[in-house]
Parts: sequence; structure tokens; C-alpha cells
Amino acid sequence: MKREWKIALIVMGVITLVLLAAAIGLFWGGGLQTTAVDADQVNIFVQTPPLAELGEDIEMILTIENNGEQFVPVDEIRLPAALTDSAVIKDVFPTLHPGQQKLYGDQTGFKIGMMLEPGERREFTIQIMPWQIADVASQVEIISGKMVMPAGFRMLINKPVALQVTPVDIPTLAPPTETPGVTPSPEPTLTATPMELPYKAVVKIIAKVKHSSYLRDLWGGSGTIVSPNGYILTNAHLVLPMPGASPSAFVIAMTVDPAEPPVEMYYADTVIVNKDLDLAIIRITSDLKFKPIDWEVTVLPTVTLGDSDQLQLGDPLLILGYPGIGGQTITLTSGNVGGFTAQKNYGDRAFIKTAAAISGGASGGMALNERGEMVAIPTQLGSGEEEALVDCRVITDTNGDGNINQKDVCVPVGGFINAMRPINLARALLESIVQ
Repeated sequence: MKREWKIALIVMGVITLVLLAAAIGLFWGGGLQTTAVDADQVNIFVQTPPLAELGEDIEMILTIENNGEQFVPVDEIRLPAALTDSAVIKDVFPTLHPGQQKLYGDQTGFKIGMMLEPGERREFTIQIMPWQIADVASQVEIISGKMVMPAGFRMLINKPVALQVTPVDIPTLAPPTETPGVTPSPEPTLTATPMELPYKAVVKIIAKVKHSSYLRDLWGGSGTIVSPNGYILTNAHLVLPMPGASPSAFVIAMTVDPAEPPVEMYYADTVIVNKDLDLAIIRITSDLKFKPIDWEVTVLPTVTLGDSDQLQLGDPLLILGYPGIGGQTITLTSGNVGGFTAQKNYGDRAFIKTAAAISGGASGGMALNERGEMVAIPTQLGSGEEEALVDCRVITDTNGDGNINQKDVCVPVGGFINAMRPINLARALLESIVQ
């Protein structure tokens, strides 16, 4: 009888072990299977500030959602070398394996070892301190079993930039001291100084579209800051949607150093558009961290507006803008007033013709007279005799497939501009908006 009980106990023990093993197998490889996770059931989002400054502590927020019915393991987070080469990774939180960092050829992995239940959403915070100037456009990878799930991001790392307005000291002349019997010397005269180019008032306007978790460039053009509270005069075609390409945001890059590419610093919104004139006004609204601009303390460089009706045939012109092809820094070209073109509803001076070689990217920039006043806006609408753009080229990956080909939308940044809109045609727009 005792032997039978022993056999029964052994059998029950074996059955218990089998059931326990089956339960474990069910968890790890059966009903809660993790090795056959469908990537479509997992959503991954990466949030980073689009602009980071050297030495600044920033956070990359990685969000993982399990929308399926299976458990999803988060085994490892891998960061690209493009990021780790330009920034110090200070911490990854939460992690169940602190300090377990693994280096790969072009990635740095951080062991996580966490299981997401069906319907669970989890955020991971990666603390970063940039130390090297870079434009990082890459992917974070989530390792789940044998599956690799990427999520794209882009972040521009630059040194802090502060726009400053340097006051000009105007000397005062003391009245001459008269001495009896001595003939007073003539009063000193102030000689004219060379015109100072207002190049810092010229900005690059970059139309961007949301792609994955970052903004991708669509096209670019030029604009001119016409008021200290952020109003920018530019061309309408730079801010209007095009077939197959509708901008999600406009980024304003400021001219800080004429020898360097402009620095992306602000977001702007469209205020008013006049398609007939091909003119538009946009306004700076926030910095790249979406912090609203405090116009009590922010002072932007501006340009003085002239009177385009005073221009005569042969008058010299200076044109400032950003070329669409062949360069990234601000470009100055010179020419003369070559004539005027009439247009219905806009008079005999609807366009100012010039023989200056103005690159297409300078569309929306500024044309200055010899006193340094803005008198015209380069535009690609031609001389008024045609409605089509002078040139439109496929030079940007507008559909985000990694290739630049005929599947992309042509953008108006190529060719050369042969005419400009007089500033006086823009005054009605400016007076209705700019205070």
C-alpha cells in the first residue's frame, strides 16, 4: 500500500511538473508568444527637439505602444552612431539592466528586458548632452526577440546663437571756443560712410513636411524681415501648396555669418497671400522648441523700405538672397534697372526688369538701391507676360522614398530670375498687417 502511495505521489509530481512546464511554455512560446510578434501591432514614436544646443541637457522620448493581443518584449534600444558620436548619452530610463551597454559597429545598445502587455503604452526617456555640431537624421531601433523595429528622427545640433543689435554711437560736436584776436577754425564735417548691407534681414524660408517622426525639407527660398516683430515679406509660391506636396511647417533660418549657411531658428505662419502679385507675408511665431517669441525682448534685424517709383532706367541694384543651386550661403549679385513691364490692374511698373544674374533660390529676397533701401522683391513669375514659373526642377526627395526622380514634385528653386516686383506694390499688404 505504501508503495502504491509512493508511486501515486511520484506520478502526481511528474504531472505537476509537466503542467508547470506547459504553463511556462504557454507564457513564453504559446498563447503569449513573443517570437512571432507582428510589427504592425507595435507603434513606435520618437520625440526630440529639432534644434539642440551644445552643452544643453535634452531628452529624447521614445514611446512604444502594443496594440496587439500578444506580449511584446523590449529587449534592447539601439541608438545610431550619428547620435552617439555627437552627444553624450547620460541615462536611459526606465531600464531593468542599468549599466549594461553594448557597442556595435554603428550602434550603441542599451539592455532593457521589459515585457509590454497587450494594450500597454510605455515611454522611455533618453537623456542626452550634445557636444559636437551635427545634423543627425537617422533611426532608433527597438530589438524585440529576433525582430528589429526602427523609428526615424532628425535633430540639428548647433552652438548657441544670439542675435544682437549693436548700437551706433553718433559723436556730438562741441561748439567752437572763440578766442579774442584768433580766427576760429572751420567746423569739422562728417564724411559719408559706405552703405552697410542689411544682409542679416535676409532669411531662408524652408518648407517642410511631416515624415515619420521628423520634418523633411521640401523646398526653400528667401525672404526679408520688414518689421522688428517678425513679419517677413516673400513670394506667394514659396508658401502655397504644390501638387503632391503640401508643407506642414515653415522654418526660418537666420543669416548670422555671411560665410556660413543660415541657422534654423524659428517657425513661422502664413499671414496673407496675394497670388496675383506672387507676394506673401509670414510671421515668426516661435522658436524651434515651440516657445512663443517674447517681442518685448526679441529684436530682429530689419531693412528700410524705399520708393520704387523713383527708380530710373540704368539705376544700380544690389540683390541679396539664397541661391537654390550652387551654394548654401547668402549671395550678393549686382545689376541695373533694365526696364519696366506693365500689367493689367498694376500699372506701368508692375515688374522691374534687370539683367542681373539672380539664382532661383533668391526668389523672395531683396533688391536694394544705392542708398541701401529695399525697392523690389525678386520673383520667378517672369516679366508679367507669362504666368508660369521661369523654371521648376526635381532636386528634392519630396515623397520621402530615398530617391530623387520623376516621382518627386518639381520645386521652384532652379533657373534664373529676370524680373522683380516693385516694393510699392507690396505696401498695401504691409500696411494692412505690419504695425
